[in-house]
Amino acid sequence: MQINPRDEKTIARSKVVDLLDPGSFMELGEHVSARITEFYQTDSATESDGVVTGYGTIDGNLVFIYAQDADVMGGTFGEQHGRKIVHLYEQAIKAKAPVIGLIDCQGFRIEEGLDGLNQFANLYSVKSYASGFIPQIDVVIGQCGGGMSIASELADFVFIEKDKGSIFVNPQSVVENAIGDNPHISAFDDGTYEWDDIQTRVRWLVDMLPSSSDFAPDIDAVAEEDLNRTCDGIRAMLGDGKAMLAEISDDGYLMETCPDFGQDMTTGFIRLCGQTVGAVCCSAVDGEKRITSEGCAKAANLVDFCDSFGLPVITITDTEGYQTTSENEKYLPRAAAKLLRAFADAEVPKINIIAGSVVGSAYSLLNAKGLSADYVFMWDSADVSIVNLKQATEVIFGEYTKENEQDYRNKQSSALALARHGFADKVIAPEETRKYLIGALQTFINSR
Repeated sequence: MQINPRDEKTIARSKVVDLLDPGSFMELGEHVSARITEFYQTDSATESDGVVTGYGTIDGNLVFIYAQDADVMGGTFGEQHGRKIVHLYEQAIKAKAPVIGLIDCQGFRIEEGLDGLNQFANLYSVKSYASGFIPQIDVVIGQCGGGMSIASELADFVFIEKDKGSIFVNPQSVVENAIGDNPHISAFDDGTYEWDDIQTRVRWLVDMLPSSSDFAPDIDAVAEEDLNRTCDGIRAMLGDGKAMLAEISDDGYLMETCPDFGQDMTTGFIRLCGQTVGAVCCSAVDGEKRITSEGCAKAANLVDFCDSFGLPVITITDTEGYQTTSENEKYLPRAAAKLLRAFADAEVPKINIIAGSVVGSAYSLLNAKGLSADYVFMWDSADVSIVNLKQATEVIFGEYTKENEQDYRNKQSSALALARHGFADKVIAPEETRKYLIGALQTFINSR
């Protein structure tokens, strides 16, 4: 069987070059081709076997990268194709460097049968082994169907290229009761963007995150006047998690994760005093501050990632309790337990800001002292209550009046009340939020 030479101008190869520093790409396995079987047609095999693999740098940081080429053999996954990706992962694990995958796969190569399926199992295995040790970033630049959709969910971050990428387990033509023509499954992806925006986000992650769990991320220098700045407008931002996290960050930037899912929880990464920090902030959806199962699962994933890679976690708590829809009821207990376990097990620094009114057992779930939060700061205007203040007042006093509510608040639910019980370390003005977060983080500097 004749092996066709590789095409130097493929979309896959050009996207690799786009992402990496100029001149840094070192391709590996460019002459590998599909193993000859009796089912291949003459001239069907091509050098590189439909996947470009190698390593390079992003802003000087070593990364390993692969890009699937849909123009080779119908964009299918085969034995040698998979072997190249698995080998790349093995090298990245040994080098303690992130892996970036550019996904465009139309399924398994039928001509290779079980050999391809076995190699795909090896890919699942090596991605699972790498989880929590090196960052994994997948970018869906074309189709990501069948087993590849499951493999992508093993990555830490998944971006989808707008108008080109799609994630699905089964083609819509075989899915019962399919609605519309959107091929996306409900994957916890990190957003759909144009290619230029994806490049920015991937480069940002590589720069901000440690290359492996064995290392701490770099700390950037921050001007002294910025360290001491106040957050003058943050009180009015309650309910807008994105705005609040951007306000307290060094440069006003939040790298949000899973923005289209569980919007009651805003999650992502910011820099505080030059240090990368994972952040979870309660947000209002349609005017309600209610916690959902999706929000809990999303927040748990972020806390688990931070714990694996030694990143501190800050939370900003402000919620009326759990969403009460029947659909949410099905999944909430397991998702909430996942988040609870993530906070309880995390050994990284954990700092909680109680910023608004927190109602019910959601208080206990969200990085409370009882879940081993290291520091809890509470805005002077915040309160925590088992039920809303009106109901609590009626139960305690037998009738509701504004005076009774204030009396109950002062004695049981106000910031000072929690501080007297030892559940808050300090009562602060909202404008001082950034200052106290930075000060608390500095106490852990020797633990890095």
